[in-house]
Amino acid sequence: MSTIMLELPDEVLLRALRRLPMRRRKELLRKLEEPVTPMVKGVQAVELDRLIGLIAVGGDALEDSERLCDIAN
Repeated sequence: MSTIMLELPDEVLLRALRRLPMRRRKELLRKLEEPVTPMVKGVQAVELDRLIGLIAVGGDALEDSERLCDIAN
């Protein structure tokens, strides 16, 4: 399944929801109230060695986050 991220103004979202039948709106609202279960992906123990060094522990968290932000932009 693919995911598409959309940012909509509240009014556009409300207008779209108002077009749905009341029953469907209630179903969607019920789903919004359900707790979100995070997706967790496990790996086999033999694969853990490949993960070593992907992140650094310690150092300057502010500097690291600014560097990552610069890379993303």
